[in-house]
Amino acid sequence: MTEKLTLSVPSKFKRKAQVLSRKRKKSISALFVEFVEREAKREKDPFATLEEIWGDNPITAEELREKAWSRE
Repeated sequence: MTEKLTLSVPSKFKRKAQVLSRKRKKSISALFVEFVEREAKREKDPFATLEEIWGDNPITAEELREKAWSRE
């Protein structure tokens, strides 16, 4: 089930959203839902808090993430 949501955005942003919508052949609503879902997933990143924990350690969370994914 879907619900109506009204957003107030600058007209320049609206034009960009319309162009992107046509390029991807999806509604602006569908693009917005994808964006929100993607952002929600980022919050569950297990490496996200490493930067706070590690403080002055020379390796960043991004570098650690790259090393973890490069293992075979």
